[in-house]
Amino acid sequence: MNSICHVISGYFRNDARVFLRQCKSLHNNGFHVTILTNDGSPDEVLDGIPVYDCGKPWPRWKTLAAATRQFLDKALEINADIYQLHSPELLPLGLALKRAGKKVVYDAHEDMPRHLLEKEWLPHFSRRIVSSAFERYMLRALRQYDGIVSPHSHVVANLNQLLGKGLLIANFPLIANNWDFGEDQFVRRSNILCYSGTVYSYSNQEEIVSALNDFDDLEYHIAGYIDEEHGKRLAMMPGGDKVKFHGRLSRPDLHAFYEAALIGVVVYDYKLNLGNKLGSYGTNKIFEYMEAGIPFICTDYQLWQDIVERYDCGICVPPGDVAAISNAIEYLVSDKARAYRMGQNGRRAIIEEFNWSSEEKKYVELFNKLMEAA
Repeated sequence: MNSICHVISGYFRNDARVFLRQCKSLHNNGFHVTILTNDGSPDEVLDGIPVYDCGKPWPRWKTLAAATRQFLDKALEINADIYQLHSPELLPLGLALKRAGKKVVYDAHEDMPRHLLEKEWLPHFSRRIVSSAFERYMLRALRQYDGIVSPHSHVVANLNQLLGKGLLIANFPLIANNWDFGEDQFVRRSNILCYSGTVYSYSNQEEIVSALNDFDDLEYHIAGYIDEEHGKRLAMMPGGDKVKFHGRLSRPDLHAFYEAALIGVVVYDYKLNLGNKLGSYGTNKIFEYMEAGIPFICTDYQLWQDIVERYDCGICVPPGDVAAISNAIEYLVSDKARAYRMGQNGRRAIIEEFNWSSEEKKYVELFNKLMEAA
């Protein structure tokens, strides 16, 4: 049986992109799929997919410096036909696997060279030097790889221009949940604004909490990882008493979380890693809101604004603009019937266009072609 091993470092073994979309799609299309990780948890089988751990987890800094040494022996023991790597520190591992005669695919989850330009822990004077050095190494390594995928349009365009290879695989949702509810049910929902996923320093949480001050009967619910100190700072802000932190939720609990919400929100800064004002299909939050049938407030990225304008399913705002966020909330909570229609428009967009089935075909076809070329 054709075999594929996904090697992940720094991601959960049941990650939404790696496991739920990619691994399960390959498994369902007849490939033998395994996952190799370094999270220190026991080996197990998830939905028919074996997950192997490299052993005692290393400190993060050591993995970044010497991931090949951590992963290589176990990766070769698995002896897959194709390996897909999911983190930049695994680029040298891919070269070692190529020397062993294996085919290798890289998933550029981030635009890492641009990401390094924005890393706050790097001294400002060194960021351009580090970014340039990493990009030169990355391109030399990827030139030897057999395939590259990414959820970022600008990353794919750049790699196609420089290397002649790159395939856009967006994080569109898997349509599996039943989100059928009528307008009467929706308008009875409490005024709950929700955010799901990791809370980043650039996700405008301070601005969102500041906007809560304009409302007497609005709650803001956050589901996902947040740095403890960041959470404390938000809770101490004016309006922070309206914030409820849920932590990272299971899929069933996340379903219930969305069922209670009136509005979704994801307002990111213009980040080079996200294509600056272009935006990216790598952020799946707006698509999850759309699938759940709730309207959303989002950054006025070009890619997102195009979706909003075509389907009338949300409101775009400039990042950092508290008044714009407040006005968008007011518009939606003051006319819940209109908000319901916008949510249903978003649901229709997911069913018609922005769903994983279209991405799955491209993704599986890539591996079929690589197997045929073996």
